[in-house]
Amino acid sequence: MSEQQMTRSTLKIGGWARLRMGLLGAAALVLFIVFSTWSGVPTGERALLFWIGVAVLVIMLAAFGLVVWHLLLRPLPAGQAVREQPIKASYRQALALLLGVGQLGMTVGAFWDEIWHRQYGIPFGEDFFWRPHLLMYFGMAVTAALAFAGLYLITHRGPGTLPQRFRANPVVGLLILVGAFLLYVLPTDPLWHAIYGEDLTAWSVPHLLLFVSFDSILLLAAAIHMTTQPRREWGTPRQLRLSDALPLVMFAASSLSWNQFFTTEWDGTAGLVLARPEWLLPLMIASGAALIGVMANHTLRVFGAATLTGLLALALRVALIQLFKAENMMLVNAWVLALPSLVLIDLWYAYRRGAWLGAGGAAAVGMGIMLLTIFRQFYPLAPLTNLPVALVMVLVGSLGMSWLGATLGDYFAERNKQVETDTSGSRRPLASLGVASATTILIILFLAFIIFFVTTATPPVSFTLPPG
Repeated sequence: MSEQQMTRSTLKIGGWARLRMGLLGAAALVLFIVFSTWSGVPTGERALLFWIGVAVLVIMLAAFGLVVWHLLLRPLPAGQAVREQPIKASYRQALALLLGVGQLGMTVGAFWDEIWHRQYGIPFGEDFFWRPHLLMYFGMAVTAALAFAGLYLITHRGPGTLPQRFRANPVVGLLILVGAFLLYVLPTDPLWHAIYGEDLTAWSVPHLLLFVSFDSILLLAAAIHMTTQPRREWGTPRQLRLSDALPLVMFAASSLSWNQFFTTEWDGTAGLVLARPEWLLPLMIASGAALIGVMANHTLRVFGAATLTGLLALALRVALIQLFKAENMMLVNAWVLALPSLVLIDLWYAYRRGAWLGAGGAAAVGMGIMLLTIFRQFYPLAPLTNLPVALVMVLVGSLGMSWLGATLGDYFAERNKQVETDTSGSRRPLASLGVASATTILIILFLAFIIFFVTTATPPVSFTLPPG
């Protein structure tokens, strides 16, 4: 038998789960609208156009949500069942590795893009073909190509309706949907600029949608990789193996994207950040740590993965700053302040493995310690006049994100397993392919390409900003 017995890969949803998803959808809608106000609302006649644009985006997101519901979540008609349609482990591992490398290019490109925009300004449109954008286009192209490859794989594997095919391989189905969402989101940014001009802050609505798309792809790379790994029991860091490098790097890259998008505006001039709630910055740092740290532990079924992910993200941030010689503009504040939360999450899981509620509390305690000690030294633009309110908001955000991280991590660790056997019959995933070796080689080659691509780039000196 060429394939190991496989678990049925389907997203089952009951009444309580539907209610929970409805509440999550409503919460996401509220957050989307609140975020729109924090991104800076134009004044005068443009304000009406702004809210019309937000309403159009909400409608489009709702339509996309209905597509996801139909293909992955809606109960199938009577008589229809999800048929097992396994995809070779080598194909899935190739999808995960290529997806991960593409999104690392996206992460580095976004970092580089922020640096050059700060240095040279570059009016919108004139930066279309500069190297940071080319690196980002590379990541987008990889995702789009792999989404089409995934669509080919699930549509050429046995009979069944489209929902049955998507549910037979849900993570590949999600890759297709996220790739389609990315193609939908990409035109929104230039259209947004064409209507409203330059963004008031980096927190524009199209940027939020792009961030969600990019981070979803990072997590999908880890999810697809985990389908090739056997189920694990909770253990110690000794359980980690070299093949876990891919999910760890993806989680670290997710931390890089999260903090770059949600926190680095507080590193610069005051701008609109002073108009935002004072508890918002510590909330974003702590909730990001809770989400990514808890998800790493639940995915790999060990305590210690949260701290390892945080240290790896910090090391990557420092390496990128050194590579681009950007010490005067790109800081490591958020990643340093997140470390106590990640360490306390791991200490909690060493005591109570899998208990996400306590992990969320641990993340909040870590940020509380920072708020009481060194937070103001790192962020002088974020004075706290009401510490109790900030602590409450941090706790609420950390608990919510801890639940989400545990839910996603458990799904990655337990579902959609299609682990192949070697000729000896042991459950050694992808023994012939050499997962660890392939991951290591690809990452080394990618890093070498990035160094070459960056160091040979010519800055657009003709667009330098005027003095002052």
